This record gives sequence, C-alpha cells and structure tokens, in this order.
Amino acid sequence: MRNTLSAHRSQQSRHRNGLLDLLRFSAALMLVIYHFLYRGAREGGYLEQGFGAAGNAVSMGYLGVNLFFMISGFVIIWSATGRDWYGFSISRLARLYPAHLVAMTITFLTMAWWAQPPFATDLFQWVANLTMLAPMFGASFMDGAYWSIVLELIFYGWVAIGLFSGVLPRHTDTVAAIWMGLVFVNNLVVGSRPVELLLLTEYGSYFALGAMVWRISSLGPSRLRLCVAGCALIMTFHAAEVQRLDVIARLGEASSVEMVALANAAIVALFLLAAVFGRHIRAGSWILALGGISYPLYLVHQNAGYILINATAPTIGKWSALALAVILSLGVAWWIYTRVEPVGRALIGILLTPAARFLPRTLSRHPAPAE
Repeated sequence: MRNTLSAHRSQQSRHRNGLLDLLRFSAALMLVIYHFLYRGAREGGYLEQGFGAAGNAVSMGYLGVNLFFMISGFVIIWSATGRDWYGFSISRLARLYPAHLVAMTITFLTMAWWAQPPFATDLFQWVANLTMLAPMFGASFMDGAYWSIVLELIFYGWVAIGLFSGVLPRHTDTVAAIWMGLVFVNNLVVGSRPVELLLLTEYGSYFALGAMVWRISSLGPSRLRLCVAGCALIMTFHAAEVQRLDVIARLGEASSVEMVALANAAIVALFLLAAVFGRHIRAGSWILALGGISYPLYLVHQNAGYILINATAPTIGKWSALALAVILSLGVAWWIYTRVEPVGRALIGILLTPAARFLPRTLSRHPAPAE
C-alpha cells in the first residue's frame, strides 16, 4: 500500500498546480481559524468563551469557502477533460467519500461523548449523514461545514451529466455562458430557492470563474471565454454581498460593504495568481501533503474542535485549548490523508470499476491529466 501511495503521489506531482494546493490549504486553515476564533462564540453557543479582538480580526474568514469553489471549478473541469462520465464519477467518489465517512464518524463519536447542547446527536443522524445529503432525510449535517460539500456534489453531478451527454468538454464555454445567464436572472430577478440550489446560482460565479480560468490558461483566450470570465468575476461581488447580508441576519453584525468587496477582490486575485503561475511550479511532496490534508481538515475540525476547546479551556486556558484543537485537527487530517484515503480509494476502485464494462461510455478526444 505504501508503494502504491508513493506512486500515486509521484504521478500527481507531475500534473498538479503547486500554488493551488497551497491556496487550498490556506483556505482550509482560514476557515479553521474563523470558526474557532469568531463563529464559535458568536453563533449558536458552540464555544463557551470568545476570543475578543482576535476574533474580530478574522470575521471575514468565511470567504475561504469561496476560494474552495474557485479552485474546484478550475480543477474539476481540468480533471474531467478526457474522462468519460463514469471514470470521472468514480474518481470524485474515491476522493470525497472515505474522508467524509471517517471524519463524520469521528465527529459523531465526539458529540455522543460530549452529549450536551448544541452538540446533541443520535444514531439516525449518523446514518443519514452516511449519504452526504442528510437534510434530504430530515436530519441535520453532523457538522455545519458539510453544506458546501453538497454544492460540490451538485457541481460534480452536472459535470458528469455533461460528460455522459457529450456536451462537455466540446461545448464547455457555451454551457458556462448559459449558466452565467441563469445566475444573473435568478440572483437579480427571480430569486427562486430551488433554482438556486439545483443550478448553484448563489455560488455559481465562483465555480464558473475557476472553470473559465482553466480554459483560458490551457486553450487560450477567446471572446466568449473572456466574456464569461468577466461576468463571473462581477457576480462574485454580488455573491459576497449576499453572504455579508446573511451574516447580518444571523449575527446582527458584519463587515462593511467596502471591506467585503476588498476581501473578495483579494481572494480572487490570489486565485488568479496561483492558477496562472502555479502551473510552472512543480508540486513537491510537502505541497501535495498540504493540499491533500485540506479536505479532511475542513471536514473534521469544527464541531469536534469546539468540544475539545470547551473541554480543555477551563484547565489549560482558552488559547492553549485553541492551539491544541488546531494541532489535533491537523494531525487527524494527516492521518485520514495518509492512512484512510489510500485504502478507501483502492476499495472503491475494486468495487466499482468493473461495472464500467456494462455501462454506456462517452469519451472525450482530449487527453486526461492524472489527478
């Protein structure tokens, strides 16, 4: 298994964008700090004590999720190129599910041990969360961070449909243009919640911007690509303002319009720099590791971290408890990345790859990069 993992990482390093891996880890760490320093004490009573001015300094850390969406748009359209729908779907399942299963179970066990509001849980919630779509079964997410994974799954679903139908990758630019038109109409005129969820119109601009940046950087600019990218860029500021208003509704406070716009511009600029220049930087093993632990870190840190801080702060102090929660979250994420994911990836491949011979396939003419 160790040799297989080493070979997989060696193959990855030849194709990965090193700066995007670093940016992915930075986004995950940004959200960890935001949840522990700011959100935990201000919403829902998750933390028993706050962190004062330090929390205020990271009050816009929720924008780290938007970084994930841009990176996802870039990487998913890249990785889908040259794959059929089934191969793409299996690769996404192998990437997401093993880490989700273990991180969610760790959170469940931690909450069951703590057994105090607002962290009450039961076996039904754990079973519902096995699907990654717990609200569809009347249960809440085991961890509030999981909402963004659902949006990722919807995005992957549309990409798989596009690959199956043959629309992708040949008509990617046209599809993105139509999508951005729907984003404009629903966000600014209609305001339909079902459309917002099904077509990802609230955060679609981030996914679309990432996708167009990959198309432009790999295939060259065109009027349509530049137009779609420009429209997506504009709509990211609208999405950031909607998020700001949501923060006001939930917390009664938020950063100013100008500050949120500047922060959104900053994360978009960081993404663009990483996307353009990162392709010239070889992803070494440590960069791959940081990028690799970002997903399990995002999954495992929040509720379990809140409980750990609450349990240890009275004894060692809140700052030491915070440091312990961050370090332990990183350690568990590393364990999931190095021990759980390789086994999960192999098992999913063994179980599901043979079914491909019995399914209709649609294959692109473009070469597929290795993930």
